[in-house]
Amino acid sequence: MLNLIKMNLYRLFKTRVFYVMLLITVIGAGLLSGLETSGEVTSEASFEHLYADFAASGHILIMVGVFAIVFSEEERKSGFLKNLLTTHKEKKNIYAAKIPVVFLYSLVMFLGALIACRLGSFVWGAGTYPVHSVGSLIRFITFEVILHTVFGIAMMTLYEITRNTIIPVIITVFGAANLHGMLFYALEGKLVSMWPSLKGFMEKYALSSNFIVTKAKDLGNIEMSFSYVNIIVVIVIGLIFYSVIGMCIFTKRDTI
Repeated sequence: MLNLIKMNLYRLFKTRVFYVMLLITVIGAGLLSGLETSGEVTSEASFEHLYADFAASGHILIMVGVFAIVFSEEERKSGFLKNLLTTHKEKKNIYAAKIPVVFLYSLVMFLGALIACRLGSFVWGAGTYPVHSVGSLIRFITFEVILHTVFGIAMMTLYEITRNTIIPVIITVFGAANLHGMLFYALEGKLVSMWPSLKGFMEKYALSSNFIVTKAKDLGNIEMSFSYVNIIVVIVIGLIFYSVIGMCIFTKRDTI
């Protein structure tokens, strides 16, 4: 397993799409942070808010989802899998060994965006927003990276199901925009209008507010109150659910 992770990390830094997407993200974060930095920087305007606006916008979600799909596709096309043993257990490990890569990619993207936002506020703006809480910034990045990792695993699993890049990429784009969350929110609203007694239940347990993408976007709203316990539960369920499905699909293929 450890050797598989090492081989995947080697492939990560040899994959061109890794650098292309990182460059796009850095440039986008730098430019947008410059545009959002006003000429009158006040103590109430924090860098955390500036960074969260970009980081939770869905841009990095798309990048992580597309990367997970392309990385799996190149794994198959390059012949990398043909050089590995293909017992049932080893097939499962091959899939699982890509999860740390998706995590590292997500972390690099967030750190790259962080640096770009900071530099952008210096270079393009009239001033720079102060960091009010390093702890909250670290906490935000930690949870966002893990949420984005789970999203990437979900798209990687979808690729294994379809063995096609077009459908997963399209779903990545629509998923990052949280269109499924909006649809479920509308359906839940309709149910509450039909049965008002469901209102309390929906406020606590509405499915639309417990999607990975919904939580990623909620974290970006620093003025919104939410439960970190709830986010952890969503992460754990998503991580187990998509990983197990992905490994099962991968191991049951006659060929890899």
